[in-house]
Amino acid sequence: MGLLLVLRAPLPHPRSLRRATRAQRRERLRTDAEEWAIAEERGLLLDVSVEDLLPLRNAAGGNRLPVLGQLDPWSDGVFTREDLPQLAADVDRLGAAAGDAAERGLVAALKALLVRWRDEPGLVLNWYGD
Repeated sequence: MGLLLVLRAPLPHPRSLRRATRAQRRERLRTDAEEWAIAEERGLLLDVSVEDLLPLRNAAGGNRLPVLGQLDPWSDGVFTREDLPQLAADVDRLGAAAGDAAERGLVAALKALLVRWRDEPGLVLNWYGD
């Protein structure tokens, strides 16, 4: 299972695909996949394994973390620029709790994504869970 973190321009209003036709759903997924491939090339996308993130988050404080504590890896959501300072502090807590090279690598990747976010104003951080 994975958690996809993507920096992208804010969407005007998410449309529900509940009443969409199959063709509309396929087109939306195709468009998202193309956008995510471009974002990955530009360093604006991070695919995180839930099995790696949750134990690290729990070791760092779990639900008591102000921003990462809200993160539900099985749903979708958006972090705004107002969340960035606290999110950076939460990632620092993850770094303090990291116990092995894989966890430290995950923290380094999260920090790199946050640095990229600081450098590119006008973007929001979307998460897409399994």
